[in-house]
Amino acid sequence: MLGCLLILQVYWFKKAFNVAEMQFDHSVQVALKKVADSVSSDSEVKKLSSNFYFVATESELNDKALDSLLKKELLLRSLNIDYELGVYKAEDDTLVYGNYVEATKRSLSKEELDGHPADADQKNFAVYFPRKESYVAAQLNVWIFSTVVLLLMMGFFAFAIYSLLRERKFAALKSDFINNMTHEFKTPVTNIKIAAEILKNKVVNQKEVNVYIDILLKENEKLRQKIDQVLQGSSADHLKRPALEIINVHQLIAECADAFQWKVQQRNGNMVLEFKAGNKAILADMELLTQAINNVIDNAEKYSPAQPRITVTTKDCAQGIEISILDEGIGIASNMRTKVFEKFFRVRSGDVDNIKGFGLGLSFVKNVIRSHRGKILLFSELDRGTEVRIILPTYD
Repeated sequence: MLGCLLILQVYWFKKAFNVAEMQFDHSVQVALKKVADSVSSDSEVKKLSSNFYFVATESELNDKALDSLLKKELLLRSLNIDYELGVYKAEDDTLVYGNYVEATKRSLSKEELDGHPADADQKNFAVYFPRKESYVAAQLNVWIFSTVVLLLMMGFFAFAIYSLLRERKFAALKSDFINNMTHEFKTPVTNIKIAAEILKNKVVNQKEVNVYIDILLKENEKLRQKIDQVLQGSSADHLKRPALEIINVHQLIAECADAFQWKVQQRNGNMVLEFKAGNKAILADMELLTQAINNVIDNAEKYSPAQPRITVTTKDCAQGIEISILDEGIGIASNMRTKVFEKFFRVRSGDVDNIKGFGLGLSFVKNVIRSHRGKILLFSELDRGTEVRIILPTYD
């Protein structure tokens, strides 16, 4: 609807501009004819281009008096506009007076001068209006104002549509998050309930009690970890000033890798650490950075359907230290690579419940790395794996 209005507005603006231009041309030609008639009884006004007029007088002209008379006639017709006046010899069409008029705009010939021989003192003159278009447009104040208002309306409308689409996207992500969260929390809660009911209603010996207690503790720990993930995801947006301390980044990575070694080995995989960085000291929040590295390694393990092959490498770079975490997993499609850092976003591939999560891991990692004045990059190809590079400033 607004697009049609804009097209109509442009159409009528052009029509109004053309009318204003015709009025301008008429007024200029009347003014020039008036000036020409005052100096010659046989004069002719020719419009050679949209803003260039030639007046054939073949009479003796007083250059300064002609300029003054021309200005007066233009002002009488409310044409307060800059112009360039050129006076030419009628004999050979050479410029003898004037500040500036382009020779290419004159296009004069003996034929245009009716082929009459001219005396050395006979002259013609030309007028050029360098700012004609802007002057004519300035006369259309109402049209310009209405066009600006319409453009503003279209801008507000486009912004409203964009906001609405963004809200719909967020609502869909929120719905997915709630569904995933419900599924993730339901299983451990159910297991804890069953184990607790057995302990309550069944008389067992100490050995059997320990089995059920182990189940309770294990499921409770899983529930606690899920809750921590949600809380970390919700608090990551509020990271302002981490509690910085000097830490050995190689030691931190090694401790993170140790936490996953057993899980990787259980799947007949392996994790390789290659520490090549010379300067391993950084200023960081130990707890936050540990969780960030854990999240990346956890993704590398989860998204490797077969035996996980994970390589963690460090090396020096211009910005400090570069940490690379490379896997040989399922990879990420090119149109999804930037979205994986969005809150609640999860890559859709097959059954969404195959790999558990809330879509908070990389969002949390991105916020943590930014709070440490670093940056995170992701490189991935479908079925060929993913590499996450974390660049952090070192402590000199």
